[in-house]
Amino acid sequence: MGEQMGIEAEAKIGPGFDAAIGEANSIARFEALVMNDMDGSFTLQGEVTLAGGTLAVSTTRPSSLEESPDPTIQRGTAECRIDSGTGSFSGASGTVTLNFTVSEDARFTDLQTGIVFVG
Repeated sequence: MGEQMGIEAEAKIGPGFDAAIGEANSIARFEALVMNDMDGSFTLQGEVTLAGGTLAVSTTRPSSLEESPDPTIQRGTAECRIDSGTGSFSGASGTVTLNFTVSEDARFTDLQTGIVFVG
């Protein structure tokens, strides 16, 4: 995979979220730079873009990929801190956790959950 790689993901927002997250069917985006280490671990720095602004995130500790029951897919988790925010998320702090898979053709699929404090 090399020392660094970029990842991009996007998803439609479901119904019932705060307007800062987005109206139903609006798009949330995630872009990150992943830095791979020789021991198989990785760290990342990225940005989540929502309707109300952005959240800059970075891993709190190195993470790694694991085998899954499907030999064509690896799985992983990454705990990230919120480093900063823009727009409705100005001054934000908190955490975002990524649960994800990577297929053998490098397709990245993730589920993000977060606790965001805006002051």
